[in-house]
Amino acid sequence: MSTLEKTIDILNKLPENQIEIIYSYAKFLNSQQTTSKMTESESVSDVLGNIVGIVQDSGKTIEQYRDERIMERYEITD
Repeated sequence: MSTLEKTIDILNKLPENQIEIIYSYAKFLNSQQTTSKMTESESVSDVLGNIVGIVQDSGKTIEQYRDERIMERYEITD
């Protein structure tokens, strides 16, 4: 008999409220396992490297980008 089958036999004997507690705990354990797999797959530097590669470097400073955005938004047209 497998561990799962033994556990199911025990669960059949428990009241519903205790089964809900066990279910919540099992769900928590499952979420922790999924989270740890995701963090192991890519490091922070890899993620940041991917983000940096998205924006093209045009040689402008942050102030120039800011001024450009303000002009686009508040430009007075005739």
